[in-house]
Amino acid sequence: MELKLMIQMLRKRLWLIVIFVVICTAGAGLYSKYMITPKYEASSTLIVNKMNLDQEGARGLDLNEITSNIMLINSYKVIITSASIMDKVVQQHPDMQITSTELIDKLQVITAQNSQVITLKMKDPSYDRAMKIVNAVSQVFKEEIPRIMKVDNITLLDNAKPQKNPVPVSPKLKVNVALAFAASFLLVVGIVLLLEYLDDTVRNEYDVERYLELTTLGAIRKMKKRDLKTRSSARSKKQAGEKYAPLSQ
Repeated sequence: MELKLMIQMLRKRLWLIVIFVVICTAGAGLYSKYMITPKYEASSTLIVNKMNLDQEGARGLDLNEITSNIMLINSYKVIITSASIMDKVVQQHPDMQITSTELIDKLQVITAQNSQVITLKMKDPSYDRAMKIVNAVSQVFKEEIPRIMKVDNITLLDNAKPQKNPVPVSPKLKVNVALAFAASFLLVVGIVLLLEYLDDTVRNEYDVERYLELTTLGAIRKMKKRDLKTRSSARSKKQAGEKYAPLSQ
């Protein structure tokens, strides 16, 4: 019974739900498309690995060294985003017009567990600028590690490549529209149910039984003023047409 009552409440204010959801969803879509500046992402990949050469010149695989390289990953993550590396990037590339603080805030360093691979990602309104920045950081980091750590074990695996038609990574129009639809629907349903809960007006026989716990004996149909005028006019004409017998003395 409660579910049926809830459905009736929602159906009664269906127009409010539809209008609210449409406005919020359309507003989120328009805002995401025309008001938010799109951002592009460029990435480069580094690998922490130094292969050893055996006496015959063949490459050998040292498991102890691989384990050691993996343990250095966390240290390298801190070094990449340090002021010493970022200041060097800014000094070598003044054309990028970015500060070391902005670089630290924008650069994203991603590593996987038990992996020797480090991925650098940069987001910017210009893909070309993001590509130049992330490649510059990778190159400076590779050059500075031997001086900082006294070991040369960084290799550039992949640099960010130019793209003719880069696809922005944000804003995500479909995701924003879907979230706006879900959030606005839940919000307006909550508002409608709250309004109905606070409204204790008695409108029909069901409300009488619900609030007063009484059984209705009858109901008066809702009438308009023009209905009253029509009935009054008909009654007057009927009385005017009636014949009355004269009173005898």
